[in-house]
Amino acid sequence: MTRSANGLLLLGIVLFLGSAAPGNVSAGDLPGKAAGAALETAAPPLGGGGLDYRLNVIRTAILLAGLGIFAWRTLGSSGASRRARRAQWLLLLLLAGLGYASYYQFFEYSHARGFATTDNFHYYMGSKYFEELGYFGLYECSLTALGERGLQAPGASSKRARNLHSMELEPYSVIKEQGAHCPDDFGPERWAQFGDDLVFFAKDWPTHLQEATWHDHGYHPTPPWTLVGGTIAEIGAVTAPGIPQILSRLERVLIALTFVAIALTFGIETACLVILIWGTGTLWRYVWVGDAFLRHLWWASALLGIVALRRRGNLMGGVALASAGIFRIFPSVLALGYMAHATRNWLSTSKLDAGVLRFVGGAALGATLLGLGSFLALPQSTYPDFVAKIGDFSSMSVTNQMGLKVVADFFFPEMPKTALAFRALVILGFVGVAWRALRFTAAWEAAALGACLIPILSAPTNYYFSFFVVAALISARRPGVGLILLIAAGSWNLVGLVLYQQYEEYAWSSLIAVLASFAVVLEVIRTGNRRPDTQEEGEVSSTAFRSQAPISG
Repeated sequence: MTRSANGLLLLGIVLFLGSAAPGNVSAGDLPGKAAGAALETAAPPLGGGGLDYRLNVIRTAILLAGLGIFAWRTLGSSGASRRARRAQWLLLLLLAGLGYASYYQFFEYSHARGFATTDNFHYYMGSKYFEELGYFGLYECSLTALGERGLQAPGASSKRARNLHSMELEPYSVIKEQGAHCPDDFGPERWAQFGDDLVFFAKDWPTHLQEATWHDHGYHPTPPWTLVGGTIAEIGAVTAPGIPQILSRLERVLIALTFVAIALTFGIETACLVILIWGTGTLWRYVWVGDAFLRHLWWASALLGIVALRRRGNLMGGVALASAGIFRIFPSVLALGYMAHATRNWLSTSKLDAGVLRFVGGAALGATLLGLGSFLALPQSTYPDFVAKIGDFSSMSVTNQMGLKVVADFFFPEMPKTALAFRALVILGFVGVAWRALRFTAAWEAAALGACLIPILSAPTNYYFSFFVVAALISARRPGVGLILLIAAGSWNLVGLVLYQQYEEYAWSSLIAVLASFAVVLEVIRTGNRRPDTQEEGEVSSTAFRSQAPISG
């Protein structure tokens, strides 16, 4: 079976599952009590036993089975018979399919929110009405609009919402008073449309979700993401028939096409590995941002940037990686990995490869189109307000953040100087081994290796840790990296089961992330230059299950 045939096979499978499979029921289509009951099953009480916990058990079983097959394939391939290799190939393909389906809760075990999630409320409403709301007006205008329609009365003084200007919790009545200007800012027609869209999201939220929503931190994507998201959101109102389903399917198609690009570029084995890790990961499982409004835009841009670099499309690689960083900031380290590799080569040879210049030009082009476009299209205060909003948000304590900082604070509580010194030593150590690893990498590998910098230098919230699948692309040349990341993903899932809905889950998962980052870099050093970058030499990728040999006959 050729690589093209494998890619077309995977394309058919994922596009069918992504667009034709049954979707989630929207809370807006359910009676209030039914919606509340369905929503509550998505977040079972501490101690587990609910639907979410049981699905985590299933995902963990799929992931550990995949680890076993991948280890069998990687460590025992030299003496394997043709029949055994065929069985390995088919089993891994099957498990990747199960992993993909498990992310979407097998398309039936839905948490029943569909597009009417609180996450989509923030991203769809925040981007579509950004000109009127900016970064600070979402809650005050929403509570005002709901109050006008009798759906969200001010309530007792104990009911509070977040003041997005001060980030403090204040009574509903105070927040509503701040929104008195909203109808005038919108104008009658736009205000009515805003209210209609708002009711779609909020009318069937149970009490605990209403309170959690107004306690959240508002809308804070970057201005370039706002430009893209707002443009797409304006295509149709969520109250129009079929529009919510189309909007939720955008994510599925984007993800599916990214997997196809990986399969066509790196081979079916690497694609299966990426799908398996992504689909079964408990940290970024569906109940966090599943079917969310363009929440995977940065993720797809990052992976497609590495795909482009692997195909020597340095210009498009620069555009894609710059876009990923502009959409979500922390993926910028992927471009940093590429540039660190280019710098090391320049220091050793005193020559700058033409591909580097194309990459820089692409990155500048992507940054200019998105940055300048958002600067011109959005209100003048957008960028200063974004900086202020991110500054306020960064200063707050968020319990589901992950990274080296979380590890340091967890193991050295009440000892800020010791924690800071620990972080400094780890960062220096990691930068040292990473710099050495760049000696042995191709340019695209160096960019993918940049993903390991993310938990070292920053602390994204847990559901962004799907970025580790970027590093999984390195397994195309170094299968040991795939084993490391499967072990890390399995460890995250097991920790998530043992410490389900406990703060300690994110501390221990942070430690796993830091250790996995070191392990990946050390594996690159260990394997050195033993595996040539065969695709760049015009040959078949080693990831094609040694791989694209016929499996029949």
